[in-house]
Parts: sequence; C-alpha cells; structure tokens
Amino acid sequence: MVPSVPAILCDTVCVWALYFRDSAYREHVLELRRRSLLLVPEAALIEAAYPIYRAKGLRELRNYALFVRYLPLSRGVRTLPLKLEDISRALALAAEHPGYFVDEEGNLNLYDALIAAAWEELRVPLATSDSRLIDYGRARGLDCVALRRARGR
Repeated sequence: MVPSVPAILCDTVCVWALYFRDSAYREHVLELRRRSLLLVPEAALIEAAYPIYRAKGLRELRNYALFVRYLPLSRGVRTLPLKLEDISRALALAAEHPGYFVDEEGNLNLYDALIAAAWEELRVPLATSDSRLIDYGRARGLDCVALRRARGR
C-alpha cells in the first residue's frame, strides 16, 4: 500500500488536533493534511477517547464517537485498522525497548508501541510532539515531523 500523495502517520496528539478546534497543534496538523495524506491508526483514535472523556465527560465522548464514525470520509485522511499482528508487534517492541514504551511509574505505553509498530511497517514520517516517540524514531532511522504549537498557545 503506497499512497500516491505523500503520507504522514498521525499519533494521538494529531487526532486531538483534528478533533478540537482549540488545540495548540491544530493549525500545523491541518497544514499537513492540505499537502499530505494523514494516516490515522485506529489505536490513536481509541487512545484519544480517554483524555477526551476525562476532560469533557460523556457528552463530549458522544460527539467524539460521531467524529470517529465520519473521519474516514474526510478529505486527506485514511484510517488504519488495528489487526492482531499489530498488537503482537507492538507488544514485542515494548518488551524489546522498554525505555521508550514503559514510563517512570512502570506503566506500559501500549498505544505508543502500536503507533511505533505502524511507523516501522509503513516507513512514512510520524507527526508527533511526543519526545519518547521522536527519540525512538531517531534511534531507528525513522522520519518524524515535530508538531508545532500555534503562536500564543
């Protein structure tokens, strides 16, 4: 699967920026979407639900459900389904590289490992602001687009 336009893999911050109009990263993510195909892993869509619920509650979660339903119809966006082999690869990555996928409290960052597994497979740039993912990509020779905050945010 090689898209005919340049593709960029999105992480959860990218999803957040697509969903929330007041996201500090929205302007940059929309700029990326204008010139590239955004590849959005279903894992990032799932992970984004947690902070949306915590920050805004059930009503916002219902709104987010509609966003997720219609996102595949958006221009410049393709969702990437989560498959069993993706989970297996992510678990193996986390076990092999705990410095990137296990935090200081010993929590497994499985969603980051799922995104990293997709990044390794697709070999397209990842748009992220996550320093651990950026460091992981640098160590593995993967391209990254560091998300920029809008001025004043």
